[in-house]
Amino acid sequence: MYLIKALKKVIKNKPILFTTPGHSQGLGILPEIKTLINKKTFKMDLSEIEGLDNLQNPTGAILKSQQKASEIYGSKASYYLVNGSSSGILALMLATVKPGEKVLIARNAHKSVINALILSGAMPVWINTEWINEWNIPGQVNPIEITNCLNNNPEIKAVWITSPTYQGVISDITTIAKSCQKKGVLLIVDEAHGSLWNFSERLPTPAIQLGADASVQSLHKNASSLTQGAILHLSSSSKIDPGKLQQCLNIINTTSPSYLILASIEATIEYLSSKPGQKKLDSLLNDIDKFHKKLSKYSDILFLQDTDQYNIDKTKILLGIKDVSGYKLSNLLQEKYNIEVEMDNNKSILALTGIGTNKKKLDKLAIAIMNSRKSLKKFENQENFIIPLVLPEIIYSPQEALHKKSKVVNIKDSIGLVAAETIVTYPPGIPIITTGEKIKETHLKALNHLTQITVISD
Repeated sequence: MYLIKALKKVIKNKPILFTTPGHSQGLGILPEIKTLINKKTFKMDLSEIEGLDNLQNPTGAILKSQQKASEIYGSKASYYLVNGSSSGILALMLATVKPGEKVLIARNAHKSVINALILSGAMPVWINTEWINEWNIPGQVNPIEITNCLNNNPEIKAVWITSPTYQGVISDITTIAKSCQKKGVLLIVDEAHGSLWNFSERLPTPAIQLGADASVQSLHKNASSLTQGAILHLSSSSKIDPGKLQQCLNIINTTSPSYLILASIEATIEYLSSKPGQKKLDSLLNDIDKFHKKLSKYSDILFLQDTDQYNIDKTKILLGIKDVSGYKLSNLLQEKYNIEVEMDNNKSILALTGIGTNKKKLDKLAIAIMNSRKSLKKFENQENFIIPLVLPEIIYSPQEALHKKSKVVNIKDSIGLVAAETIVTYPPGIPIITTGEKIKETHLKALNHLTQITVISD
């Protein structure tokens, strides 16, 4: 582990620092924070001093570490990200699409994709995902829809897909990639929630192995890096210029990257690719299978599972109790059992598992779910919160809309006006309406929990 070895060497050398950060390896830290964070952590919190390389222009330990990661992932190049997958998304958009050019984007895109459109000046061409009504969640992107859009919009330069979805639904990247290659269009996949896929044949195949030009993965989401740790990959056949991408990463990324995050990224990849890491991941998948088997005995406990229409990533456990509100189930789990889940809606809860999830935790969740079956009241005719599936009417590009004058109006008075800001459901960060789009009655049904909205005033 090149970077971790470099950090250990610097720490062992005990340099006298007149550099950032100002706490100088923990000498200037309040006692209160020392009770939360180990002293060794502060000693590792360093800047680009001699021996630690520079993320913006890596030539030493970081370069070697990224090159080894590239070998492990089978990529043309892999880039460490300390600002999360979002920074990789911003950089990829800047590197691949010019102002005014069109990019085809699945509507369940993360809010960072909207921000990338604002920064790049690109114009979105939106496509809806399928919708899984029984769970009230977005599904896969239909490859036929992609092909039709590319045929009808020959000026499209790139296609942007989120796979897996937040809830674990996977799109047919192989077929979509073939359509993109036929048209000479780039395919970029937001694979933020698929960071374990490269390390087990029991999990879906990563996008860069299926024909995508690039992907981003959040190693902090269900792998083991510190929060914000992520990685960007260019596939071996990618048409994206690595030099230009590095330039765009340097524009987006902080000039003071955390070496703690960088070290955790390196350690995560090293561990997952090792025999102990492979064994731990295999054990996790076995425990998830046992969890499903244990609860599947009850006919009123339902799971999102593979079907003829779509496949899912089993590390995302989407479950519900028949005719019971997911909100109420989530609240009960938190209040009575001290269990926090990732997300809930009116029909389900989402429990994310990761490399740190063990059998003990899954057993506690299983017991809590089984006990909750009897204590929660059934509901009747509960209204669904559904993100509008009607494709938007774009009045201004996201970048144009940013610079327009705006005003705040009551949500009831906003129909027919143009949104000055993007409104997303968070988590997972999927837009209901994006900046520059005309507000319609269908949007208000999804926004009935709001009282006011910012709109463009001219």
